[in-house]
Amino acid sequence: MNKSKSRKVGKLNKKDRISRVPDSVLCHILSFLPTEAAVRTSILSSRWKFVWTSLPNLMFNDKLCYRCSGTSENDKLTRFENFVDRMLLSNSVSINKFSLHCLKLRYLSRLKFWVALAIMRNVREIEVNLPVGDPFEEGYEPVELPDCIYNSETLEILKLETDFVFKSPSSGICFPRVKKFHVEIHKPNMPDFSICPVLEDLSIVAYLLDVHWDADISISSQSLKRLNLIIEGPMFAATGHQATIEAPKLESLHVKDDTLVSYLVYELHSLCDACIDIYYPCVRNDPDRADRALQLLKKLTNLKSLYLSHGIICALGKAYRHLYDAHQYSLPTFSNLSFLEVRIREYGWWILPIIFNCSPNLESFVLIMDVNDPENYEEAEWIEPQFVPYCLQFNVKKIEILYGDDDPLEPVKYLLKNCGVLDKMIFRYVGKSSNELCKELLMFPRGSKTCEVEFRGK
Repeated sequence: MNKSKSRKVGKLNKKDRISRVPDSVLCHILSFLPTEAAVRTSILSSRWKFVWTSLPNLMFNDKLCYRCSGTSENDKLTRFENFVDRMLLSNSVSINKFSLHCLKLRYLSRLKFWVALAIMRNVREIEVNLPVGDPFEEGYEPVELPDCIYNSETLEILKLETDFVFKSPSSGICFPRVKKFHVEIHKPNMPDFSICPVLEDLSIVAYLLDVHWDADISISSQSLKRLNLIIEGPMFAATGHQATIEAPKLESLHVKDDTLVSYLVYELHSLCDACIDIYYPCVRNDPDRADRALQLLKKLTNLKSLYLSHGIICALGKAYRHLYDAHQYSLPTFSNLSFLEVRIREYGWWILPIIFNCSPNLESFVLIMDVNDPENYEEAEWIEPQFVPYCLQFNVKKIEILYGDDDPLEPVKYLLKNCGVLDKMIFRYVGKSSNELCKELLMFPRGSKTCEVEFRGK
């Protein structure tokens, strides 16, 4: 066979392989594209002409329509709205996902119509992202959802990234199949999560940005397993807000709080993992506010894994010192805690051994040092404690440290010297030069005969 014939056969074979790919596979490939881009593949060949009509995921983003030049903004938006209409009305085949990202939505009634069409097509996941104006401005109109969404028997994942009005169905049950729910709260309009019977994964972003917000955050669920709570607001504003959490099956809790509200926590019997990231500047002296961090931790004593940000370390230090001066000092005991990760900046070194002392069964520890300018803060320097916590002597087997140029080496030396059963210390250096530092680190005395030091850096 000559070379020209061989090339021809090769091209035919390649063409045959593509043509033999089932529609279901092609649909799966196209489902990762924005829907408008997927529809454009219909011009490739007759083979691709109608593949897009069976897309399982319908994902719309109006920023694509702004790329067209030579037309007015209204014409572009009309084209986009008509396109979404056509795609949702094209057939009645069940869809897996409906996603809508809009920079500008002219008619809220249109959104209500689209969501209702997606529900009619047995959608499993809905994601809506819209810009939010000032909720307290006169004439402001939040988004209203169609009634059918509250009773959908197919919807399992719901992500609402804008300001919505929530209604409680007369049946007393809301979102009967939704297991994963992400919601933003811009006004005092909290959904009643207690009537969501199978909810397992909840993510809330609450914007406490206005003094008119006079409602508290309430989360009550008998089925919830994972909670991610983000509270944003003025960092130094006085706040009397309160977050109530009642979830007996909760296993994982992530709190990121810029305002440090007060927390009421009940029946977290199943909780084993928590990440507490609270903003509290070390230059602030507000013992009452700092005590809120301490009271939250006292409700989380069954944890096996815990992350503490530099903000909560600072708040705990302030609260502990205030109580110490009043001869009432006490931190909770974490009897089940086996893993701890702590981030420390200029303030908080002195309370670290106290936290160790309250974690007698700790086995693994991550220390992230983040000292920027220790000379500008009181109590920034490491002061070696007069005692060695039980966990360091008998239980801690692995330590990982993230270290920068301005961070102190004394805590590292203390840990190597006093950890009696340590198997490995991983030292991650993120500074400029590491040769001399590595030599110094390897010379530190070790309390454990089996300890290996692994240096990772430049």
